Amino acid sequence: MVAPIKVATLGNAFLDRILYVANLPVEPSKMRVKGQVETGGGIAATAAVACARLGAVTVCYSRIGADAAGDEIIRRLREAGVRTDQVRQFDGGRSPQGTIIVEASGERMGFGFMGEGWTDDATWLDFSCLNGTAAVLADYSWWQGAAAIFSAAANRGAISVLDADINDLEAVQRLLPLADHVVFSQRCLAQLSGHDDPRSGLSAVAKRANGHVSVTAGAGGFYWLEKGRVRHMPAFPVKALDTNGAGDVFHGAYTVAVGEGRSVEQAGRFASAAAALKCAKGSGWESIAGRSEVDLFLNGVL
Repeated sequence: MVAPIKVATLGNAFLDRILYVANLPVEPSKMRVKGQVETGGGIAATAAVACARLGAVTVCYSRIGADAAGDEIIRRLREAGVRTDQVRQFDGGRSPQGTIIVEASGERMGFGFMGEGWTDDATWLDFSCLNGTAAVLADYSWWQGAAAIFSAAANRGAISVLDADINDLEAVQRLLPLADHVVFSQRCLAQLSGHDDPRSGLSAVAKRANGHVSVTAGAGGFYWLEKGRVRHMPAFPVKALDTNGAGDVFHGAYTVAVGEGRSVEQAGRFASAAAALKCAKGSGWESIAGRSEVDLFLNGVL
């Protein structure tokens, strides 16, 4: 049996409350909620849970408050099998929390409090536990930390992956040349490249990157640039119960796959399957599929 690889994620970690409604609001109104759950969230934390579920030994680097929400984030990460010794709880800090509204189609609307009570200083980060790590993933939410972990990964021969989304384009531009793999959201790619078409967008941003570039387009599938040519992989068709977190699961699964030595195409297929299962299974970290389930799905058994 092949030993599991080691991976690390860095970025935000949230405590989320998910509310279920028949339809998302289109104007200011009051509406009844059909149900609600509390779960873990955040880009890097959700990706870390996905990595752990897929069998990787996973450590998460994040900044949260020394408060009740932070304690719950830590508890849920540990319950999912993620190492939390690099999640720092700041005295007086307020942990990130989100509210996500999900309609019957699975589409969602999210509101996030990013937390407060810490600076962007990254000098406290301890990368000694990265020795032997195959791959690292960082989101855009703390570019100073992301730049530091990418440098540490390069020094150790580990692959680096950037989750590039639209909420901080300046951070994405800073990190773009530092990562071995950059996986864009469709909106982020369009904003950075000036092209709505993913094919044109990837060709444009490739000149500013030093590694592989790709983009997730939700139901539109996965695009990546290979030897100067843009290639496309359709998304797996599933009935979505909740699309929230699917992109984070994709990035986590992609990081595990490239860490295991898979090509971008192979990693994209593996990650697409993990993301599709997340959409089909429901809400929260509890709905993130494990390795055997993803393999069965890819083999057409599920």
